[in-house]
Amino acid sequence: MEKAVLNIDVLNISQGSDGNFSHKGDKAIDITGVKNFKAPFTGTIKKILPNDNEVWLESNNKVLYADGTIDYMTILTLHDNDISNLYVGKVIKQGEIYYNEGRKGNATGDHIHLAVGKGKFEGSGWFKNSYGYWCINNQIDVYKGLFLYDKVKVINGLYNWVKTDTFTTNNGNNNVETYTVVKGDTLWSIAKKFNTTVDELVRLNNIKNKNLIYVGQVLKIKGNVEYYPKYTGNTVSIVDALKSVGVNSSYDNRAFIAKRNGITNYIGSASQNLRLLELLKQGKLIK
Repeated sequence: MEKAVLNIDVLNISQGSDGNFSHKGDKAIDITGVKNFKAPFTGTIKKILPNDNEVWLESNNKVLYADGTIDYMTILTLHDNDISNLYVGKVIKQGEIYYNEGRKGNATGDHIHLAVGKGKFEGSGWFKNSYGYWCINNQIDVYKGLFLYDKVKVINGLYNWVKTDTFTTNNGNNNVETYTVVKGDTLWSIAKKFNTTVDELVRLNNIKNKNLIYVGQVLKIKGNVEYYPKYTGNTVSIVDALKSVGVNSSYDNRAFIAKRNGITNYIGSASQNLRLLELLKQGKLIK
């Protein structure tokens, strides 16, 4: 599976999301100094408009988002001066240069207006918000959608990007991501953000005191995680489900599995067992 990765030479954000100038109510960003904008994923051009040379690119398959979401993704870019080489239906491979900064249309200075939408291309591709600005459908924060390639030179990154040194992932089983701690973070909040557990973060990072992390600390988020086989039956019993996939279903082992999966103070309650069963059915129950 591809990660959605912002892989450019330089990241210099000249206007962030919900800006007072032209991004009010819009989660898009403007980036300058982009001579070679590479496709964050393998996708197909779904729509082109000549006003600002707007181009919508939709991923051909589901991709991994920086916030851990797995879904299709659509991105919108504006202001390239010349897109004569682009057409609806053209397939752009991940990492292929297809867009550049410019000032086509309603633009002040050369830049790329970049927006990320969750899911596939829908309707007209965008909507006019209450402030009169056109926004991509199903818009999300760019930094929550796109990983930042760790070789990008950052002049003004503005946000807390999730960095990566790889472009694909094996469903999260073998990749390692990093996260840089910012003010206000706790291991609990980071674990929640990345759908992992405090114990897993402690293990991956050899943390001695889980109540002590510091701003600027780089943490491993995922690494060599192994999952139990996915359960595809109909039982509502976690005991029977574990047995069916060849796993020890004793109380002690269930308590161990629960702790590994962020379920604390396991007592075998219905809600706790249901959560274990849900994870097992999704193939996401960590060993």
